[in-house]
Amino acid sequence: MPPQALSLLIATGFVVCWSSGFVGGRLASALDTPVPTLFAWRFLLAALLVALWCRLALGTVPTARDMRREMIVGSLTMGGYLLGVIIALDLGVSAGVTALIAALQPLLAASVAGRWLGERLGAGGWLGMAVATLGVSLCVVDDMQRALGAPWWAYLLPLLSVASVTLGSVLAVRQASSMPLPVALLAQLIAASGIFLLAALIAEGGTLSPPMLEPSYLATLGWLVVLSSLGGYGFFVASLRRLGVTLTSALVHLTPAVTLVWAAAMFGERLGPAGLTGMALAGVGAGVAIRSVRRSGPTHRGPGARRAPRTWSTDETPDATRRAPSRASPY
Repeated sequence: MPPQALSLLIATGFVVCWSSGFVGGRLASALDTPVPTLFAWRFLLAALLVALWCRLALGTVPTARDMRREMIVGSLTMGGYLLGVIIALDLGVSAGVTALIAALQPLLAASVAGRWLGERLGAGGWLGMAVATLGVSLCVVDDMQRALGAPWWAYLLPLLSVASVTLGSVLAVRQASSMPLPVALLAQLIAASGIFLLAALIAEGGTLSPPMLEPSYLATLGWLVVLSSLGGYGFFVASLRRLGVTLTSALVHLTPAVTLVWAAAMFGERLGPAGLTGMALAGVGAGVAIRSVRRSGPTHRGPGARRAPRTWSTDETPDATRRAPSRASPY
């Protein structure tokens, strides 16, 4: 597959599958079971499936050092990130607005990546980020005016998720290893399983309820395992390795639109005029930011980030990519 086509496939898969996590969290909050328990079973099942994949397809055992590093990343990008999201959803923040608040991550990621990784974002990129942030703010105000809106402090929880996933993303790129993608995903899923097992035990007073056999429970669990865990985080790791932190973070701005379509069709959640205006601004801002990242060319990393994979712009030729591939990319 041509490098540009592969990059487009990874970006598209990331946007679609990442947005499925917000819908899955909304589905989980509607079940008659503690959400942390469902998420604990979700990550345990996903880790089991990936472990079988690694055993059958790779037959390799990663080093303990690489596993520890990836588990730290997973505890931030999966565990810490999703705890804030699912609690916000359970408190009444709509799925679409939760996704929009989480889409503030590119602002923080661009700041951190520029300092730690040398990934450049020009003036146009910062303008796009600012416009997108204004759009997110309008959507939050619109959502807070609903009759059954969540308390104001519930909207701060996705912001904590933003900080967690940004730190994990930077660590994933800055301390990139050469382990295969399935093995890295397995380590991250194991870490997330541990975090949600602990959360479930706390929520249920020291016990863990077994999975229910009801169709709605099994359907939600399947959605979270296949689309959100294997798809969302698989594409997330692949996007970080191939596209870098800044472009992957800019793509996050595109997930609220997909989430809104699903939420409107499945739950009847719809934004008002201010919310729709905010959604449009967020989309325009994301487009400006993404174009700015693509035009910036290859990133120039400082001495402190030598192990991070190099990010290639879409304007470079396939020959250039083949001559100097990322050491951490399996593609």
